Amino acid sequence: MKTYNNFYLDVISLPNLYRAYEKAKKGKAEKKEVIEFSKNLHENLLKLHLELLNRTYLMGDYKMFFVNDYKTRKIMAPRFKDMIVQHALFNFLEQIYEKSFIFDSYACRKNKGTHKAFKRLKSFINKSSYDDYFVKCDITKYFYSIDHQRLKQIIRRKIIDKDILQLIDKFIDSHKEEIQEYHIISKDLKNSRKGIPIGNLLSQLFANIYLNELDYFVKQGLKIKFYVRYVDDFVFIVKEKKEISNLIIKIQEFLKNELFLKIEDRKININKISFGIDFVGYVGFKKYTKVRTRNYKRFVKSFKNKIILVEKSKLDFNNLELSFTSYLGHLSHTNSNFLKKKIFGIYLKAVTNLNTGKAVKRGGNWNNGADAGLFSAYLNNAPSNSNTNIGFRCCSVPQTDAVFSRKHSQFEVQNLLLSSLDENKSRDYGFLPFFCNENKLNLNTNDNFMLSNDNKTLTYKNGY
Repeated sequence: MKTYNNFYLDVISLPNLYRAYEKAKKGKAEKKEVIEFSKNLHENLLKLHLELLNRTYLMGDYKMFFVNDYKTRKIMAPRFKDMIVQHALFNFLEQIYEKSFIFDSYACRKNKGTHKAFKRLKSFINKSSYDDYFVKCDITKYFYSIDHQRLKQIIRRKIIDKDILQLIDKFIDSHKEEIQEYHIISKDLKNSRKGIPIGNLLSQLFANIYLNELDYFVKQGLKIKFYVRYVDDFVFIVKEKKEISNLIIKIQEFLKNELFLKIEDRKININKISFGIDFVGYVGFKKYTKVRTRNYKRFVKSFKNKIILVEKSKLDFNNLELSFTSYLGHLSHTNSNFLKKKIFGIYLKAVTNLNTGKAVKRGGNWNNGADAGLFSAYLNNAPSNSNTNIGFRCCSVPQTDAVFSRKHSQFEVQNLLLSSLDENKSRDYGFLPFFCNENKLNLNTNDNFMLSNDNKTLTYKNGY
């Protein structure tokens, strides 16, 4: 096995720390801690470099919080300075270990991910027969059960730079879990700590390094050809049902004796391929793919809650649109056409409701302040309205609320004259940033619409 030494100075060099800083601040540029660090960036990075050079660097405390999805996860967020050091170390360790990972490990790696993991599994399904069997397993409390001493031993096979190892040990030992029933205590490593924090960048790499031992055992030791792993979930396919019991026992013994881990017994799933394999959010069959029902229900519940927050102006509309497009992208990898239509219907209804907001009040409107929809026609009719403009008025909804309308808009405006315009028709036409004045259609220079030469068609300039 190739070993690596004498690269500590490269890791802590200022150019590498600058690269690490840029990566660490992605998506966090508006946070107070990041802003404070960035104010004196050069001085702070130089100070960090000297701490690492003099071996006086100390990690700060984690910020702990819980995320509740379908299960509760404890997240340990490091300080920004510690994130920079992790990225600096990760820049080198990733290159070293990427070469040793098997092809069919898909979590937290470049050019991998859930979609490619499922695509690989789907290719295995298509190569198998309907009567072949699959086994799906999940490791009990994986991140909370990783043994510190065993992890250090595995890392020391490849990394022999003492300074690098000392820095790695700081992050491994920065957190420990209280001993739980699901922990397996080795006789040889009685005093070893358990658990690495979810939230550390290096924890993702350590998790892959740790279970890489299992990957090689399954592929080389057990000679299982069709095997895919994503974090602590793994699936393999076999021809004969009688093989399964023996294979599971061998995997359980390896995990217990070599990695001090155990498989969640209630999550062991054994069935024929024709039943469908539930993996990374999808259910794969030979001829089609479905989305996991639990994930769909969770998304719908979350999406409807976001709609309520947008209606109350507690959440930006862009956030709602991003959720919709993201999940629609997730569904695009499936044959769940009915669910696609249903999700689109929920989104369309939400946009429609959001676009029927209140008219802008400027001296009142024709019915003394009642809801007037997107536009209000005949604004001069009520005595309380002091506005002298002829035409209709835009509502005060955010511009982003009109995105859906714009992307599907081509309006016939030949008959959109003041005499024929009413509230219902203007609402049907969606968000139109122009005004009618004495049978003329006037476009502002900043508007995103253009009128055709024959004065009949109004089109969005970007050509949606």
